Amino acid sequence: MGPIEFFFVFLGISMSIRMVAVIAGIGGGLIFTSLMMGFTGINSYIIRGTGLLIATSGSVVAARKFLGKGLANIRIVLFAGAPYTAFAVLGALMASYVSKTMGEAGEALIRLSLGIIVLLVALLIMSRGKGVLNPEVKRVDRLTRKLGLGMAYWEASLDRVVKYQVSRSPVAVLLFCGIGFLSGLFGIGAGWAMIPTLNMVMLLPLKVAGASSSVLIGAGDTAAVWQYMKGGALFPLFAAPCLIGSILGAIIGSKIMVRVRAGVVRWLVIAIMFGAGARLILVGISRLSHL
Repeated sequence: MGPIEFFFVFLGISMSIRMVAVIAGIGGGLIFTSLMMGFTGINSYIIRGTGLLIATSGSVVAARKFLGKGLANIRIVLFAGAPYTAFAVLGALMASYVSKTMGEAGEALIRLSLGIIVLLVALLIMSRGKGVLNPEVKRVDRLTRKLGLGMAYWEASLDRVVKYQVSRSPVAVLLFCGIGFLSGLFGIGAGWAMIPTLNMVMLLPLKVAGASSSVLIGAGDTAAVWQYMKGGALFPLFAAPCLIGSILGAIIGSKIMVRVRAGVVRWLVIAIMFGAGARLILVGISRLSHL
């Protein structure tokens, strides 16, 4: 396959992945990374760096809009940004270490671990649905109260300002550390875990959780991408078509999502994730058995 054919093949693949992901309401980084690692022979370090770049690019674009409208909770972004970013960078450094020192064993373990994570995420999406629109906060813990993390946002559907409280910030900090590490290590973005943490653990309204998640990912994963870039993971011939295709797919997907049944596409994505997860586990076990 020549460079031109390679460019357009991966442009089409990444565009299709992101288009389906947008319609289903799921981030494209996780699907991109799992499919590429499960069904291609491209080095996993390059795939993970590119997957994280794709996840970050969409979040950075959306973050400006969410901050401008006041929908993202800037206090929680500042509160969670430090642990999330620090552990995302640690995850990216660990990815570089595994790639340089563990060779084929590292490739096998990364695929096996990611396969398990993808299956767990698919089960989470299938069981939890899309989250709780406006969770009820019955008790605000001491740390959250001192930090004053509750805010307000304009709810256009109600034509009024909605005030809300949040809770469980000590637990959320630990989760942000783990999410950041996994995001940096596997190059899968973090929306799949960030939104449930903000919505179901800290009890933010679903809209605020989604907006705050985009800002956090845009800030934290950008730092992790630099570590992949320094490690030589961003191969231009692969990263350029995938990034362009992802952006085009997001634009096309957002335009046609109003015409299709998102629920059907969501179940299609869940099926894809189960298939990719199973494939990754099989490939990981197979590679380990040949060592």
